[in-house]
Amino acid sequence: MCSTCRKKARSKASHEARVQAAYGLLPGEYDRLFEHQGGRCGICGGTRRQRLSVDHCHRTHLVRGLLCRMCNGRLLTAARDRPEILRAAADYLEDPPAQRHLGPRYHQDKEGHGDPAR
Repeated sequence: MCSTCRKKARSKASHEARVQAAYGLLPGEYDRLFEHQGGRCGICGGTRRQRLSVDHCHRTHLVRGLLCRMCNGRLLTAARDRPEILRAAADYLEDPPAQRHLGPRYHQDKEGHGDPAR
């Protein structure tokens, strides 16, 4: 076995050991979940060069799926794992209160970005 293949095998074994110790996933379960999700983040659908993070509930420790670092580390952290906050955020983006109250308002930056006619 060449050094590149040996390094790759050690990295995979090390990852499986960490995932098993931290989340209780048995060897091969991360890969099966990754394949089931099509190699994509469970929220944004993005693909990454790096491995996806194992997302889990911090209260119950239930493994929920695989997420990119942005969705796992920022989106769910900011929402404090509360679905109602994420639903409220979606409602806010789909029906902004300023647009409802004031009508459409667009801010133009120095380069003219923000003009809906452009």
